Amino acid sequence: MKKKWKIILFSFIGAIVLLVVLGALYVNNVGYNNVKYMYRLESTGKSVIRIDSDMPGRERYLTKEEGDPQELLKSRMEREGWGYTQQEGSGYFFKKDGREEIVTMQQWNHFYIIYSLNAGIANLED
Repeated sequence: MKKKWKIILFSFIGAIVLLVVLGALYVNNVGYNNVKYMYRLESTGKSVIRIDSDMPGRERYLTKEEGDPQELLKSRMEREGWGYTQQEGSGYFFKKDGREEIVTMQQWNHFYIIYSLNAGIANLED
């Protein structure tokens, strides 16, 4: 009887250690900051949040892939006064007051999309 309980106990501890290791590998693979952004997007109920950009002069926004991220981008840019003109690949072209801007969309981590645009052009966040 004691041997059976030892096997169950060690199996339970092994399963917990495995879950902790898998969680740590996931966070390491995705990156801690990125996990923070995903959590913030999921927990705040917002559809678009601003994230850090590693490129000077550019802003980046994170949204979920569910729904239609292209239409969400178009509606957010129209809200800021930009009119959609065309799409070429991952670039979406918008015009406002004779100026043209390109917003790129990038698939990120299977379930998320990143919008990238020049700084100060529009605020896409909720």
